[in-house]
Amino acid sequence: MATVGDTNAPSTNTVYYDALLTTTLENYREQLVDNIYKDSAFLAALRQFGGIAETAGGERIREMLMYESNSTVGSYEGYEQLDTTPQDGMTAAFYEWRELASTISISRREQRQNSNEAAIINLLEAKTKQAEMGLREAANTQLVRGSVSGATFVPGNNGKDMNPLGWFMRKLNATDPTSGGNVGNIAGATYDWWRHKTAVGDNASADTGNSFALNVTTYAGLKVALRRMQNYCGRGSGGSPNLILMDQVSYETYENALDVNIRFQNTAMADLGFDSIKMAGAEVIWDETVPDVDSGTAAITKGTAFFINTNFYKLYIDSETNFVTTPFVTPENQTAMTAKVLLMANSCCSNLRKMGVLYALSQSIVA
Repeated sequence: MATVGDTNAPSTNTVYYDALLTTTLENYREQLVDNIYKDSAFLAALRQFGGIAETAGGERIREMLMYESNSTVGSYEGYEQLDTTPQDGMTAAFYEWRELASTISISRREQRQNSNEAAIINLLEAKTKQAEMGLREAANTQLVRGSVSGATFVPGNNGKDMNPLGWFMRKLNATDPTSGGNVGNIAGATYDWWRHKTAVGDNASADTGNSFALNVTTYAGLKVALRRMQNYCGRGSGGSPNLILMDQVSYETYENALDVNIRFQNTAMADLGFDSIKMAGAEVIWDETVPDVDSGTAAITKGTAFFINTNFYKLYIDSETNFVTTPFVTPENQTAMTAKVLLMANSCCSNLRKMGVLYALSQSIVA
């Protein structure tokens, strides 16, 4: 009987290619994962600033939340009794796992057209890069833009996609004036400690639920608005946002607003080929998938800036399904071999108070 990888046995060419391609794909996996992160400014920044973590599966992702400080803290003297009141103030948010997959298929016709080992490996590399690009684009779009439902950004594909930024940090309205919805199975309408910060940038009159409002028409006004949102999100313990994600035009406007001598750049991001600017300890980047939170559309009329604290925002990935590759197999009804690249992950937040969105930024500020 022919064995896997036995090139001398008759009629075993397909079996040999199965083993060869599976091994080659497994060896390429680490580079595939790196390329997926390196090709997205948002994913690259999350990775750099500790916003990506592996965890060992489970039914759902559980994030422990602290909504009250310890009331036993206080000064004392000598033998004075200490406060030993049992503390509550802890709960948990739960997030469902999401699954993402891509397939890599090679037909028998393609095998015969690339019949030597070097040619078939070159074909595999080309198909793997194609899958890599698709996975990067899908993951990035799901995490940043999501899908639109009633002018709100939600996980797409009937909730099977990962949670987008606009789901955590949405524009509030008359029907949802205080909460930002039910995030992580916790209702912000009921618990004020589970609400993100919002601000409008094209009107001095605040929208429903805004932390503040500014009519931003100048470079100076844009800098004030960004800094103010940073400070609002930084209130209380836990620090300020360390990552600010903008649409392209808002980023370029902010870049133009800065004196050329004070445009501090992150060299690590620059080495990956991404523009970035430092602002009060935060990294400012842009991504083409940032939506228009004000209008609730993917097409941008006015700009958006998401303020993210990666101490409390994470992309959790199942440690056994982190862009893993499966063996090549031949289906019963096809003369082709197919392998899969699999991801099980979701974005989660453990402190919405440290997150914010500044929206309705003019796209025509020039001075």
